[in-house]
Amino acid sequence: PAVAAKPADAAKPGGAPVKLTFIGNQSDDQQFALTAVLKEYQKTHPEIDVDFELLPFAQLFPKIQANAAAKTPTDIILTDGPNLWSFAYNGIIVPMDDVFDKAYIEKNWTPTSLATSSYRGKFYAPPQMESCSVMWFNRDMTDKAGIKPPEDLAGTWTTDQALDAWQKTNNPPQVYGIRWGQGNTPGQDYEAGILRREAGKKDSKAYKGISEDGLTISGYFDDPQAVAGMTFFHELYQKHKVSAVEGIADAWVNQRAAFFVSPDNAVGTYKRLNATFKYGASGIPYFKDGAQACHTDSWHYGLGANSQHKKEAAEFIKYLSGPAGAKVFYDRFGQLPAQLELLNTLPDYQQNPRKLLAEQFKAAGVPRIQTVGFTEYNGLMQELVGNLVAGQNLDIQQLMTALAKRTDSLTAKYKDWQTKPLP
Repeated sequence: PAVAAKPADAAKPGGAPVKLTFIGNQSDDQQFALTAVLKEYQKTHPEIDVDFELLPFAQLFPKIQANAAAKTPTDIILTDGPNLWSFAYNGIIVPMDDVFDKAYIEKNWTPTSLATSSYRGKFYAPPQMESCSVMWFNRDMTDKAGIKPPEDLAGTWTTDQALDAWQKTNNPPQVYGIRWGQGNTPGQDYEAGILRREAGKKDSKAYKGISEDGLTISGYFDDPQAVAGMTFFHELYQKHKVSAVEGIADAWVNQRAAFFVSPDNAVGTYKRLNATFKYGASGIPYFKDGAQACHTDSWHYGLGANSQHKKEAAEFIKYLSGPAGAKVFYDRFGQLPAQLELLNTLPDYQQNPRKLLAEQFKAAGVPRIQTVGFTEYNGLMQELVGNLVAGQNLDIQQLMTALAKRTDSLTAKYKDWQTKPLP
């Protein structure tokens, strides 16, 4: 059932101690920001404590699903936006309409974040942050190579123009031309899937990525234009060799990559690791006959269906996702806020490089494919991306068609997703 708590119903300061459980994604930044927000919250709610269980990305969703199956009383679940619908369908999280009314919701968060915050008309989980990637570059390296990347959205390079720049700055194994995506693993749909969609125009099957039924990706994911986009990604590693097959930690910040496709948490990492090189940002390269795109959305705070402290957990979620909590996360991550009051008052987005990111977010931002089967889809997508990075002599059309068929088979169980009774 939906939470029947009102803000005033939350535990009063000085009440009985309550220890909430929180499961989320492991990173130094998450640990720092969550701990800092809790410390501020405890100034007015000293009775609240939180046990933060943060796991590596690959372990997080299986653990959330296992906890739900075992009815483990997890209070707060940090879910990646595209997985939210799956968690709602499966009853892992519960709606919070009684805590967040419609006016509050619309006033507080970006529309792209809200596209996944709600499922079938019910509000489930406010966002932690927003996101949109741009192409960061090491200005010291581009100046040395005689390259001037465009720093206005209208001048964004095509993929052919960008490839030329990546090749000119490529000096492996010391420096690679491009790191496409965050982290040091091959990547997933958030990063690599951009190229799959950009290869087609906005009304194309490649760009849409999924059929109108919200489940079928065959004929969309493996459309010839989508295959061309993923082939370009594969060739960055195996043909042009402008990207490192082996993982390099913080490749751009550590000056092992000249260009870097990432959200603006890249700047947060740059500052945290005390980098000193000059840098700038350019729009995400796009295919000449396609459409520019950046995937939006980020993490959301969900209320666990098996929580034993729903009122207290919901109130902490409200603080985490509100202006004060969002500011702590922005100060640490340096990533585009989803919280509108904060976003509209930050001077960083009034000047480059973040001004360009904000413009691209408005012009080209699009959520990842919206489906209750995203967890299954993204697991197979990670497998495909790993093969595209390391594999040789691949039949990419065959690989993508096989993935589409496997995904459709796994997600067929959700055929009642629009009619199944909600909690």
